[in-house]
Amino acid sequence: MKKLYTQLLVVVLSIQFVNAQVPKKVVVEHFTNTKCSVCASKNPGFYSNLNSQTGVIHLAVHPSSPYAACVLSMHNPVENDGRTNYYGVYGSTPRLVIQGVVISSGANYSSASIFTPYLSQTSPASIKIYQYKFGNDSIRSRIVIKTQATHTLSNLNLFVALAEDTINYTGSNGEPVHYDVFRKSLTGTSGVSVTLPAIVGDSVVYIKSSPANVAWNFSRIFTIAILQNATTKAVIQSENISATINNLVTGIKNEFANNSNINIYFSENEIKISQNKNAESLNFILYDVSGRVLINKFVETNSENLDVSSFYPGIYLYGIKSINGFVKTGKLFIN
Repeated sequence: MKKLYTQLLVVVLSIQFVNAQVPKKVVVEHFTNTKCSVCASKNPGFYSNLNSQTGVIHLAVHPSSPYAACVLSMHNPVENDGRTNYYGVYGSTPRLVIQGVVISSGANYSSASIFTPYLSQTSPASIKIYQYKFGNDSIRSRIVIKTQATHTLSNLNLFVALAEDTINYTGSNGEPVHYDVFRKSLTGTSGVSVTLPAIVGDSVVYIKSSPANVAWNFSRIFTIAILQNATTKAVIQSENISATINNLVTGIKNEFANNSNINIYFSENEIKISQNKNAESLNFILYDVSGRVLINKFVETNSENLDVSSFYPGIYLYGIKSINGFVKTGKLFIN
């Protein structure tokens, strides 16, 4: 009888293990314009705020209104405007949409409170992206959506896009660097209809491809996927993949770790690292987008500040290693 009870307990625990919600990633869609003076005044504070968040996915869309001559909008005006109209925010910039929710234009974009309502949520679905680049000619994105827990979700759309992680271009508003710039949709700006499998553990796979464009820095192109309710636009799950992830030889892989005990962000010309527990000896490694190691330093206290005032503005990748391997990886904006 005792043996039978043990076996039943193992079965119950196994079911609980495989039928568990997973962390829901936060995605912010940022509608901006290189000719918008208000954008130039609000975007630096927004990016500083974004940098202080852990694992928030960002996509910058450049609509043609109120400034049709924006170079980044003119590259693909139909789809830039299409995604903007999808949320009903066409006609003014900057605007933010977080987790499919339109944020008031009067909100303080520099305040972490705009993200607070959307943090620490879970989802019954996970997304993985496998991105393959073929020379400088084309890109193929394989998106795997997996059911992680029982659900009643229906009426879902999947939006998949290509973005350029950094563009150095000074618009008439004076902004010199632009991050995660929307370049092309692979599913249309409203996405394609998706049915999330009912059985826990089952997956649905979408494969999307695109030729390269001469206007892109192809080495900086990456894939972003957003699964959301087609009516309310509420985000169910989202994911992205580093533009250079397939070319790195550093050991950082697609499945980015997210250790909440370690906080990393950029502020006042420094990378700030802190541990929310007893100090553990860790190895902090910073890479540029080509995979070149720029910093390799042991962190043995609960707080460490690294001076990066001499670094060029842009996106950098980092990895934190313990004796057991990478415990946290991610992306930093340095400006």
